Amino acid sequence: MPRCKQLFFCLLVILVTGCTSLSPQQIELQPQIDAQQRLPGGIQVELDAKDLRKSPIIGHRISRFEQNAFITLARDARYTLLNSAQQGLRQMGVYRFGAGTGQRDTLKLTLLLDDLTYKASHQGTQQQVRLRMKLRLVAQMNGRTFTGKYQSEQRYQSPLAPSEAKNQTLFNLLASDTLSRAFNDPRLLNFINQQR
Repeated sequence: MPRCKQLFFCLLVILVTGCTSLSPQQIELQPQIDAQQRLPGGIQVELDAKDLRKSPIIGHRISRFEQNAFITLARDARYTLLNSAQQGLRQMGVYRFGAGTGQRDTLKLTLLLDDLTYKASHQGTQQQVRLRMKLRLVAQMNGRTFTGKYQSEQRYQSPLAPSEAKNQTLFNLLASDTLSRAFNDPRLLNFINQQR
């Protein structure tokens, strides 16, 4: 009988650990910029973006057994930033994109992604995750430069490690908030108006 109990216990441990193994996640980042201000008419915008993170790994998922699996972006961050920025600028009334070849009303905007991280930890029976994004927006026009720095955080708590769908939602909320704050910064609009 003790042998049966031992066998049952071993099977239970295998079953539990097998069910809690975590797989890597790839996040589809599609932030939406909610632009509240309009740019002056006639401006042509040259857009650029750079991913300055040291590693493509955003963070790691964890379980109660301390297993972890990495989280990365499904697409190149530069492509995502450029696509979202162009959509946001269209909301702001910009329809001319591309290099200005020295024209006076050409605005060059560069998005610099400095940090995108995901940290998970256990607090009692709950798992807590914290997401953070740091971004710089550099605007250049008529020989002048403006640089804005923006940072946002998202927090989530659950008994289980968040699913890929949940993490994707959290990351998109984070990125949307950070980018929206950058494009709604009144200092950006003031800078552009002063150069015209």
